[in-house]
Amino acid sequence: MSAARPASGLFTDPRPIEALGDLFANVWQVCYVTPDLDRGRNELRERFGIENSTEVPTEGASFMKDGEELQWDVRVAMGARGGLIVELIEPVAGEVEFYRRALPADGDSVLGFHHLAMLVPLGDEAWDALARLLEEHGLGVKYTILIPDRARLAYVDTRALLGHWIELCQLQKADTDFFSGLIEEDA
Repeated sequence: MSAARPASGLFTDPRPIEALGDLFANVWQVCYVTPDLDRGRNELRERFGIENSTEVPTEGASFMKDGEELQWDVRVAMGARGGLIVELIEPVAGEVEFYRRALPADGDSVLGFHHLAMLVPLGDEAWDALARLLEEHGLGVKYTILIPDRARLAYVDTRALLGHWIELCQLQKADTDFFSGLIEEDA
C-alpha cells in the first residue's frame, strides 16, 4: 500500500494570505454536490476507492447570508483516500440553491463539482484581513457558517473567475483531528 499524504502537514499552520493566490497553498478539501448522498457515497467508494466516507451532523450550525441567519438543510459526508478530504453535500431545503446549481444536469451523473476549501489562519484579525483583501479584488463573502467550537466557514462566489466557489475555513483542533483521522484511516 502506498503512503498517505501526512494529515499533519495538511493541517499545519496555513500559509499567511497576502495575495489571493496564497489561498491555493492552503487547499485541504474538494467538494462535490449530489442529488442523493447515499448514491454519491457509493460512487466515491466503487469508482474512486474512497471506502470510508462518514456522514457528519449539521445540527448546531448557523447558516447566514449577509449576517441574517437562514434555514439551511443539507446532508454532508466526508471521506479521504490518503490525501485531501472529499466532501459530499446533498442540498435538501432552505437556502441551498447555490449548491443545486452545481448538480449534474444529465440526471445520470451523481457528482457535481462545487468548491475548493482553503484553510485560513485562526483569529478575527486574519479573517478581517482576508475580507479586506477579497474586497480589494471585488469579491466578498456570500454565505457564512458557524459551528460552535469547531469551525468558521465562508463561501466566496468565484464562479465567474474560476468556475467554482471557494470555501474559507478556520478549523478548530476538534475538526482538524477528525479530518486527520479520516485521512489516516483510508490511507
